[in-house]
Amino acid sequence: MDYLLGLISGAVGDEQLARMIFLSAIAMSAMLAVATIGLLAFGLQSPVQRRLALIKRGHGSDSNIRPVGNLQLLLERVGQRMAPEENAKSSETRMLLIHAGYRSPSAVQVYWAVRLLLPLILLALAVLALPLLPKSGMTLSLLLAAGAVGVGWLAPAIIVEKRKEARMTRLRTAFPDALDLMVVCVESGLALPQAIERVAEEMAVSHSELAEELALVNAEVRAGIPAAQALKNLADRTGLEDLRGLVSLLSQSIRFGTSVADTLRIYAEEFRDRRTQAAEERAAKIGTKLVFPLIFCLWPSFFLVAIGPALIGVLKAFGKL
Repeated sequence: MDYLLGLISGAVGDEQLARMIFLSAIAMSAMLAVATIGLLAFGLQSPVQRRLALIKRGHGSDSNIRPVGNLQLLLERVGQRMAPEENAKSSETRMLLIHAGYRSPSAVQVYWAVRLLLPLILLALAVLALPLLPKSGMTLSLLLAAGAVGVGWLAPAIIVEKRKEARMTRLRTAFPDALDLMVVCVESGLALPQAIERVAEEMAVSHSELAEELALVNAEVRAGIPAAQALKNLADRTGLEDLRGLVSLLSQSIRFGTSVADTLRIYAEEFRDRRTQAAEERAAKIGTKLVFPLIFCLWPSFFLVAIGPALIGVLKAFGKL
């Protein structure tokens, strides 16, 4: 407390005014904290509010659903202030989370709630850590607070983006194998929806994410959605640009009655060639990436072992002179 009071007094220049500002800030913070905790506790513990929150999430009954914790409901209610429901289905944030594998109806609200609350938590921790830093002035304190807020705001976005890239890479790697299996299933006499279902069952262990996406396609087809639209939804969920061309060709094959197996075989070969080229590209970069470990780790040790004894001998010789 004395440390924060000293910072405010140094910035204002008047000790009495600094005390008034400090006490006013503490009083307002305490009132806001008590009011917020009280409202949240009442809203989460009230059966009516909890029931309304579950209905908004799409659960009409409490049977056969996973129980929702108070923390998740809290994050959803906080995130609703930043992400309106009418724009949640078509927003860029929604598509980013779907590409990263978060398909929950409340994913957008939870994402924005985390991006809002995490900077505040890190800012509070930074303020509490300021007295532990020796000789920290006003400038360093402001920089530390700004850094905490920046890290808290950017960290969730970076994590989601990395998860999206990793998931798209796994899907891109698994698609040639799935197309090969589809070719075998279609040529054996199965229709395209049945072939997709069979491939989803076979790949449930080796490529669970792609199997889940194919199972969703089959579920949409069974629900009455046209196969072309279900495949288009698959391309939108995965975010793979190469898959959009395959969806267009499959839609044309279904519409005009051409061979679906030939289309799948051609795209399977193209996907496999691209996967091989990507592996060769990564292998070609290994030599360049190894330069820096060699320079900073291996070469100093090599020079120390190779030249060290000779250098010691030279120093001994000149020392005797």
